[in-house]
Amino acid sequence: MSEKAPDQNRQRQVQTQDLTESRLNDDFVFWLKRHGMNYLLVVLLVACGFMGYAWWQRKQVEKATVAWDEFVQASLPESLEQVAKDNEAHPQVAVTALLRAADLRLQQIQTGEASPKVGDTPAVPLDEAGRKIAQDAADENYAKAAELATRATAGDRSRAAPVVVPSLFGRAAIAESRGDFSAARGFLEEAAKVAGDRWPRLVEIANNRIAGLADLEKPISLPKQSELFVRTVEPAPTLPQDDLFNAIIEEQGSGDGSAGGDAPSAPETPAPVPPAGG
Repeated sequence: MSEKAPDQNRQRQVQTQDLTESRLNDDFVFWLKRHGMNYLLVVLLVACGFMGYAWWQRKQVEKATVAWDEFVQASLPESLEQVAKDNEAHPQVAVTALLRAADLRLQQIQTGEASPKVGDTPAVPLDEAGRKIAQDAADENYAKAAELATRATAGDRSRAAPVVVPSLFGRAAIAESRGDFSAARGFLEEAAKVAGDRWPRLVEIANNRIAGLADLEKPISLPKQSELFVRTVEPAPTLPQDDLFNAIIEEQGSGDGSAGGDAPSAPETPAPVPPAGG
């Protein structure tokens, strides 16, 4: 009797455990039937989101690579401006292209050439109409580059100073070429303010250019005609004529019949040669 009791207790424990596991399995299956599809859908959506983000990042890298290739191949201001327009979604490329285009326009204004001499091809001079177009285009490119850089830094112009300050320097140079020194001073003062304590070297450059505007603003007065120095040129000394040269001239003049001189005498007839042996 005592030997059967432990066996029965063991059987009851096993049966109870089996019933509990069976009940848990039934509850899990019921839970899967009721909520499993929803959680599975969430997991699939999260996985798709990660895959989509990775695909988008890869596409952005490919587009940026193509944009930089276009920038490297562009050599004219117009082509650089088109690169910037087509790649505004990539601020680094757009800003660099705009600054390069504006610098080329400014170079045209400073040299007075629409295109430099290349090999045997002569340089194309920049006329007044082309000069005005270059000034307007360069000023617009500098302003657009500063705007894109500021937008990329969420409006923090101090962080965008490496782009904003050179853009303001360029706009100041354009204003100087127009003779608008007041506007040039305003751009330089704004550049010093944007640079601040974070970029002391840029502040120094801006202040030096502001100090140099005083000399550019001074009008250049040309002297009057009466104030010009006239240098007296001494006549070259007369050299004495050669006596032999004068004698030749006089001889030629005396031998000319139209000059009233004596007619030249006939040449003497040579004496006959005596015959041999005579």
